[in-house]
Amino acid sequence: MKWLSLIILLFVAGAALSAPDSLDTIAQSPVYLRPLALRHHSAPQPEIVPWRLAVFGTITAGAVGLCFSRMEDWWGAGKDVPFHFKQDDWGNDNLAQTDEISHALVSYKIAQAGMGLSRWSGLTPGTSRIVGGSISLSIMFGVEMVDAYNPYQGFGVSDMIFNTIGVAFAVARDRWPEHLGMFDLRLSIKSTEDMSSEIIAKTMAENFNYIYWLTVSPVRDYPVHFGLGYSANYDNPERIAEREIYLGFGTSIAEIAGIFDPRWRQRLDIYSFYDFTFSFRVH
Repeated sequence: MKWLSLIILLFVAGAALSAPDSLDTIAQSPVYLRPLALRHHSAPQPEIVPWRLAVFGTITAGAVGLCFSRMEDWWGAGKDVPFHFKQDDWGNDNLAQTDEISHALVSYKIAQAGMGLSRWSGLTPGTSRIVGGSISLSIMFGVEMVDAYNPYQGFGVSDMIFNTIGVAFAVARDRWPEHLGMFDLRLSIKSTEDMSSEIIAKTMAENFNYIYWLTVSPVRDYPVHFGLGYSANYDNPERIAEREIYLGFGTSIAEIAGIFDPRWRQRLDIYSFYDFTFSFRVH
C-alpha cells in the first residue's frame, strides 16, 4: 500500500502544481472564450520558469524510477529469453479486454499529469501536449519492453494500441475542450474487499473489481454526469471471463469543487480518475 500512496502523492503534486495563474489568464482571454477569433486575438505567451522545470523533471524521474524499480514485483522477474510478442494478446489472458482498457486509462492520466506539469513549468500548450503525450507513451512502451523479455508475458501489440488511444484522447481533449471536455475516462471499484494492496492487480478478483467508465457531462455547471461502464467477472463454473456492461451517473472531486469555483473544476481535473457512481449492470 505504501507504493500506491507514493504514486498518488506524485499525482497530487502534479495536480496541485498544474494550476498556474496563467491558466486563469488564458481562460479569460478572447481566444479561450471565442475559439474562432484566433486570428484577431492572441493569448499571453507563457515563459519557462527554470525551478519549476526542475521540479517537473524531478517528479517525472521519480515516478519513472519508482515504476521501473517495482517491475519485478508487479510483473514478475524476467528470464533469459529473447524478445517475443504476447501470444493472442487480445483474448488469451482471459481478462476480456479489461487489461487493454486499463492501459488506455493509465496512459490517459499520465499524459494529463505531464501536460499539466509542463504548463506549470511555462511551456506552451502545444509543447505541453507533445511533452505529456511523449512521457506517457515512453513509460508505457517501457512496460511493454519489460514484458517482451518475460517468458510469461510478451510484448502486447493490443496494449500499445490502447496506450496510444489513451494518450490521443488526452491530447485531443486538451486541444479541443469545447468539444471533448464533457467526456472523460474514469474508474470505480465494485467492492473494497477485493481491492489490491498494490497498484497492479495480481489476482483475477482484484482485476475484475474495477469498472472502467466513459463519462459525459452534458451540462458543465452541474456536478453530475452519466457514464457507460465496462468490467468482467469469472463467476461461472468454467472460470471464463464474462463481459459486464454498466450504466450509471455520478460525480467526482473536480465536479464537486466546481460548484464553488468553476476554475477549480479545471485545476482538479486530474483527480477525476475515480468516479463516485450509482450504477447498475445491464449486461
